[in-house]
Amino acid sequence: MMQNKTTEIATIRQAVRLQEWSELIKTQQASGLTIKQWCEENGIKPNTFYCRLKKIREQFIEAPTIVPLNVSQQRQSEIHIGKNDLQISLPSDIDPETLLALVKALC
Repeated sequence: MMQNKTTEIATIRQAVRLQEWSELIKTQQASGLTIKQWCEENGIKPNTFYCRLKKIREQFIEAPTIVPLNVSQQRQSEIHIGKNDLQISLPSDIDPETLLALVKALC
């Protein structure tokens, strides 16, 4: 029972820290300053800022999902992949392992 309470408290602390850093990151972005300038003005090491930024991104950005495709029997000359504003065109005969590695790298 004590272990569950300790785990619950740690989870709450982590959520509070993530929320605090999320607000700090929003403040930096709205400031118009570079990260280095903002960190100097706020007494935060840039490495700490980037580490927290990474944790925020991992926490709040949803995991990529694989969407099944129906491939027609006709050969297409290109494969098109899009996510947000990024668009990539690849040859239709691309090696499957290369394609998988590329998708993993983009996600």
